[in-house]
Amino acid sequence: MPVRDELRSALARPDLPVETRTKIQHVQSVLDADSQARLESFTILDGRPYAVVSFGDPSTADLVVYLLHGIDTDLASFPEWADAAQRLCIDIIRTCVARGEPRKVATVAWFAWDSGTHVTALATKHATIGAARLSVDIDRLIVRNPGAHIAAVAYSYSTTLLGEMFALNIADEVHTAFCIASAGVTHAASTAIEDAIEREEVVVYATEGAGDGVAPMGRLGNHPIDPRDIRGVIVYDSDGGEAPGIDGGVVAGVPVEGHASQTAVDERGIRHPGYFDERAQSYLTLVARLADAVTTAL
Repeated sequence: MPVRDELRSALARPDLPVETRTKIQHVQSVLDADSQARLESFTILDGRPYAVVSFGDPSTADLVVYLLHGIDTDLASFPEWADAAQRLCIDIIRTCVARGEPRKVATVAWFAWDSGTHVTALATKHATIGAARLSVDIDRLIVRNPGAHIAAVAYSYSTTLLGEMFALNIADEVHTAFCIASAGVTHAASTAIEDAIEREEVVVYATEGAGDGVAPMGRLGNHPIDPRDIRGVIVYDSDGGEAPGIDGGVVAGVPVEGHASQTAVDERGIRHPGYFDERAQSYLTLVARLADAVTTAL
């Protein structure tokens, strides 16, 4: 059965709990709103729905970017993450065109893992299982598109997942990686990342806002290493200031507030930028460095 038919079949079930139906409908709404959105996978496991949606065509893209969420996040938050993935795809393409080096780009909102809770985040179990699942998905993509440059943009606890991929030696196809507001990686992962950087197999970037009080708490558990402290990792700012502009110039990026991935607007209409806010220094730098990845050989 085609994967989109599986999703429709799930929505047609009369016994589907209301909460589960709402989450699946979020995915369907995103697919309905964007004709270029592709449902890469969909499943219901232990009563919880999981989905992977791409924007652009991963089978032909020069650059495929996997966007990974943190803890306490599932398809209830899919619309916001899908918006970030869509925008990221467009902005990378715009940047490449502005440089005179157009490229095919695809982004993937990867909601295929159980990221756990604040309690389980102190351990690595969920990250390790997620790492194995992501590795399988990337391997399947490489069969379809062996020339693609693979990038992983990890946020919060998914940076622990990314670290586990390196520790388990299943990150061979990841050539550009971002650790944003990291919950930390294990000592083994830190060593593996450092070795991969030294062998020039991967370029790794890391950032964290000065006002982010949550990310350091994640590093109090079994994954205490801040990726910013790993030798060879390129650290960039999220506290506001100069950032790369799409036209190649320099613009003023705004600082992120707290640990949020997405921007929130309070009751007074005041915006509180998250790491993926389109005006944030962190996001503007992310776009530029991903454009570097696809226009410059590793």
